[in-house]
Amino acid sequence: MRNEDIHFKQAMLKKSLYGVGVILALLALTTSGSIIPDNHDKRTQERELSDADHSLNGHNAEYDHEAFLGREKAREFDHFSPEQSIQGLKVIVDKIDSNNDKKVTESELVAWIKYIQRRYITQNAKVQWNNYELKPDDSMSWEHYFNNTYAGISDEELNGMQSGGAFSHKEMKDRDYRRFKLADVDYDGLLVFEEYVNFLHPEDALHMREVVVQEALEDLDKNHNGVVSMDEYLSDMWPQLGKEEEPDWMAEEREHFSKWRDLNKDGVLDAVEIQHWVMPDDYDHAIAEAKHLIYEADSDKDGSLTKEEIVDNHDLFVGSQATDFGEAFKYDHDEF
Repeated sequence: MRNEDIHFKQAMLKKSLYGVGVILALLALTTSGSIIPDNHDKRTQERELSDADHSLNGHNAEYDHEAFLGREKAREFDHFSPEQSIQGLKVIVDKIDSNNDKKVTESELVAWIKYIQRRYITQNAKVQWNNYELKPDDSMSWEHYFNNTYAGISDEELNGMQSGGAFSHKEMKDRDYRRFKLADVDYDGLLVFEEYVNFLHPEDALHMREVVVQEALEDLDKNHNGVVSMDEYLSDMWPQLGKEEEPDWMAEEREHFSKWRDLNKDGVLDAVEIQHWVMPDDYDHAIAEAKHLIYEADSDKDGSLTKEEIVDNHDLFVGSQATDFGEAFKYDHDEF
């Protein structure tokens, strides 16, 4: 695959995985006693992309950070001084270099990125598991999840419909139940912790692909006709569509929809095309991220990275999964 293609697919997957309904909001305890997320009715995260150029043939750190993190999260990295970034990276590089040969290879970088991804997902799930007052060896029944998640919601509210395109509590419950059943791989009606991890983060489990695609379709399909039009696709990224002048990058998105998303060229996206977009069979985004980082930082073009090359490109790595988007600088490094 050409480096331009790698950069393109990486940018597109960043948008899809973090903006099309596959990341659950962190659960929060509410005053009613339920553990329902604040934005539980909207899996799709709001986009706040900059107007920065993000062409396929170049790297733009600001665009990468905002496309991957959202504007507010990206701004947090501005608080890291170059010195803090460099010192943190030096420690992390030694962890990534598993064979201690002073070179970070693509395979080592892929392994590290996948480790960081899983670490975040597991820690996030542990927080939610504890919120349900469950111990590590406990199992969660649907009744336990339902009673705690929707506590304090009346039957009228649960079955009522919301206006403005938001999901009703019933629709949220039905989506949760569908996800619960799919995560229950041994069909015993209970979720052990590892199954709950997949319930909470279905994007990380191959057998949960079905629900990821279905939720993405439901999030984008505003008129509920079973397909996603170009306007629905665009308004997910730019809610002001038709109300404000479009930023320059929207022209590229229109082209991407027609050229790369709408495979059968019928003007809409069906479930098969959405799956090809958000869960492509031929794409591993940890591999693509590793290739991207090496391509950008490998100054001597030997196919691997030295500590010096990584340090020289600390801005690039602070905004990458290799440092958990800067969060790794906050960890006790003995934890890795």
